[in-house]
Amino acid sequence: MTTATDTWVSHWQQWHTERETLATAAHGLAAAIGTYWLGDTPLHIDGVPGAWVAADGRAIGHGTGFHLELAPGDRVPSGDLLLQTLIRAGEVALRVFDPQAPTRADLAGIDAFAPDPSWVFDGVAETFDAPLRLDHIDGFVSSNARVRLRIVIDGRELALSGAAAPNGDIQLTFADTTNGTETQRFRFLTVPAPDAEGRIVADFNRAHLPPCTFSDHYLCPLPPPENRLDFPVRAGETFLRRVGR
Repeated sequence: MTTATDTWVSHWQQWHTERETLATAAHGLAAAIGTYWLGDTPLHIDGVPGAWVAADGRAIGHGTGFHLELAPGDRVPSGDLLLQTLIRAGEVALRVFDPQAPTRADLAGIDAFAPDPSWVFDGVAETFDAPLRLDHIDGFVSSNARVRLRIVIDGRELALSGAAAPNGDIQLTFADTTNGTETQRFRFLTVPAPDAEGRIVADFNRAHLPPCTFSDHYLCPLPPPENRLDFPVRAGETFLRRVGR
């Protein structure tokens, strides 16, 4: 007989498998080999045809017999490589993925704590007029639509700050006392959009490693002070698993 807990664990295992598949894919997270910010001056990128500039919020590559315009989020193949355009604060960049990237070559998967329903919490989401400012690993400071999540863990009421995503989900960047020993230095958590009454469910079993864990060519936001927890969160992903380790 299948129980509700069995179904919940099965859903978590499916999520974890999908995470590993996306990370280890030929042009997945671990395959990023460069993020190149574009401007008015043509930029030549090793292995990528043409010279690249930014214009009208797009990445434009032009060369002999070659012309390509990419809007933010576009992903197109270029030989064995994959090109993706991104935009941040109006600045356009071209990110390059290579299946032969050293960061992908020895990646076997993602380790995680065993799923535990005690790390699933009900809470309430509150929106604010004041933006959430987040420091990024490259020194950039982003301004985000702020959402405060109020949840209770072990009798302690927490007020965590998240950034509202376009689809209504809430993106958290958090740290805890497992970082550096049992987990990476910080992690992400996506909380599904609140219901009509502002209620949310935060499942820390789905805490995941940020992209900058897989490659240095990502520009991840760091946890704000209120999301630096003084207790261990033994749930979710922990470290990358390497071949032969």
